[in-house]
Amino acid sequence: MAITIRPNDEQLAILAKAQRMTAELTYSKAIFKGLAEYVQLKKDFDELEKKHNALLSAHAELKDTVTMYVMSKTKLERMLQNDAKAQD
Repeated sequence: MAITIRPNDEQLAILAKAQRMTAELTYSKAIFKGLAEYVQLKKDFDELEKKHNALLSAHAELKDTVTMYVMSKTKLERMLQNDAKAQD
């Protein structure tokens, strides 16, 4: 199958860059190799994004836990201080 393209100067620069990055001799091979790499990178990105979102969620839960701990500790310290004052 042959693909005929008539790229403008900007597109030629992009094609040349893709050709260098993929180490292919022809524009068409560079395009197809670039597309194949894009598909794999997109899949990898989506997996990493899911892991990132899971980590953000875990971080938020841990942050809430620490906040609740600090609040409880502060409340307990105040209660102990009030009890100590009441006993004096």
